[in-house]
Amino acid sequence: MPGRTSVISISGATLSLSAGLPATYDAAGYGATTITWTAVGEIETYGNHGVKANIGTHTPVDTAVVAKVKGSKDYGSMQLVIGSIPSNTGQALLNTASESNNHYSIKMAYPDGEIHYMDALVSSFEYQDGSVNDLSKVAVSLEICKKPVIVPAS
Repeated sequence: MPGRTSVISISGATLSLSAGLPATYDAAGYGATTITWTAVGEIETYGNHGVKANIGTHTPVDTAVVAKVKGSKDYGSMQLVIGSIPSNTGQALLNTASESNNHYSIKMAYPDGEIHYMDALVSSFEYQDGSVNDLSKVAVSLEICKKPVIVPAS
């Protein structure tokens, strides 16, 4: 599967979500026409996603060298910062999802055509109120539950 050969700007990237889940957690499943995607407007910051392994350690007294072993994998959480527009359909869906225990499908589309599909829980939707010159924003946490499916640009 070929991927990017140079860095890109994420200017123009979009994030959409769906209450619909794929039949299979692969490119074909996420790309099915049965999934209806709702774009989230006014995202300022996407945050990170990807894998992080937990590390277990053991230190034998005789060597005094810490042995390390990879343990469980965590596919992370995306910390979104969004300009608050309650009437935006995508933002309203995120708010509804934050009150639900259901998993949601996430589609992050990059300007070069690469797509990252993710299975997520929306774990928070918090209003960020600041001072006199600050804009009204919301902070949203997406807990990624499965390995992201990356579809390279064609």
